[in-house]
Amino acid sequence: MQKKLRSLLALASFVAATAIFFIACGDGEMIELDSGKVELLDTAGDILLGDKIEGIKSSVREMSAPAMSSSEQEDPQSSSSQQATQSSSSNDDGGDPPSSSSRASQPSSSSQASTPSSSSKPASSSSKAPTPPPATGDCIEENPKSGFNCAWNVTGTLTPGTTLKPAAYTLPSGCTAVDWKFAPDTSRMVLMAACESTDDNGFKAEGSNTYVLFAKLTCSDGTHTNACNPKTGLSSKRSPELQGECEWEKNPTTTARGGTPKKANIKIVDPDNICTGGKVVYKYDGGSKTWPESGILSEWAGWKRPQSQTYSDIEATLSCSSFSQPVKTACPALKVDAGSDHIIECTGDWNAAACGGAGKNSATLKMDECVEINVLGLDKAHQNGIELVMRCQAAGNENEANVSYTLSLNGGTGTKCTGSYSCNNTISIGKTHLGDNEFGTLCLTQLAGKSSVKCDFGQ
Repeated sequence: MQKKLRSLLALASFVAATAIFFIACGDGEMIELDSGKVELLDTAGDILLGDKIEGIKSSVREMSAPAMSSSEQEDPQSSSSQQATQSSSSNDDGGDPPSSSSRASQPSSSSQASTPSSSSKPASSSSKAPTPPPATGDCIEENPKSGFNCAWNVTGTLTPGTTLKPAAYTLPSGCTAVDWKFAPDTSRMVLMAACESTDDNGFKAEGSNTYVLFAKLTCSDGTHTNACNPKTGLSSKRSPELQGECEWEKNPTTTARGGTPKKANIKIVDPDNICTGGKVVYKYDGGSKTWPESGILSEWAGWKRPQSQTYSDIEATLSCSSFSQPVKTACPALKVDAGSDHIIECTGDWNAAACGGAGKNSATLKMDECVEINVLGLDKAHQNGIELVMRCQAAGNENEANVSYTLSLNGGTGTKCTGSYSCNNTISIGKTHLGDNEFGTLCLTQLAGKSSVKCDFGQ
């Protein structure tokens, strides 16, 4: 008998533990238990635990009972009759009548009859998270107004810098105002309902962007937000840009030589072919002036020499008639040490054929004018160490008795020439060496009796 009791107790403990495990760890689905195991549990409970096991048995029955609709729930009278029979059976065995506390601990008929209805099916563990509600705002179509048409003023792919604005429109009957909004791109519109305001005048489209237009109407029946055509938005091309670093050929320098940037350093990148025939120019003085390709600045004319100035606001700028948006990159400051009105610049030699400029290897100077002299790329060994000079004479048809002028090399005290009717002199400017020879500037600092002085470069 004791062995049988131990077996029944073990079985009851196993079934109860299994039930508790599935209740705690299950995935929300109902569990079916074999009816024979439930009967064994009943027997073990009656013998060992009596009415104290009733709560566990009730839980197991609820889990093993099939789902019923509300019309198929257990009859309350039948439940009451079952309780009365159990109570009578307990008294017949000589046990004490259950106390009020024991009755309170037993599950009521309503709890026994409470089974899940077919309409409240437990959620599956594989259910997806609920989809969040869509974003709302002025850049989300909301309660659109029927019959109202709106659109951008242009179609197709935008060129950066194009004025983008709402096309002509007519307010619907009963509507008094419209506010225009646009989302700068669809991703920001969806994620953040990000809007920017515009008006009938519009704005300049930027490169590599998408613009979606919305009209918020104020009407007698409330507000309406319509998405305008095209609802997917207008896409703009990529703006041209400048790549590379601005560098000067020489710094510090004179305005006549080296005061120009290395042209190969800055390149125009235009993948969408927006800027046909564009070029790079250099602006300064707040963008109001163009740096000349010669490097000779107009404001240097007539200044006293020697002179020096630093330019710190020079920018490489894209010049393009078909693209009005500013595209630029800053250049380093340029220190200018002396201005030149004329240049004698020779390559590999100093005869007229090897020299550039209007005067080739000569220059005619007026009062306060200067000429810069350079021989670049000298590679002939036998020409190394040769002294070069400027041979100058007063020019013009004037017949004054006395003529005088003073020429100053690189800001020195100067060499004066005085004569009757004319004056000629020779000024040494330096000896040659291999490579680049930059001799500096020769300036006319004093002149009388004539209007100009002509100087020829040679040896």
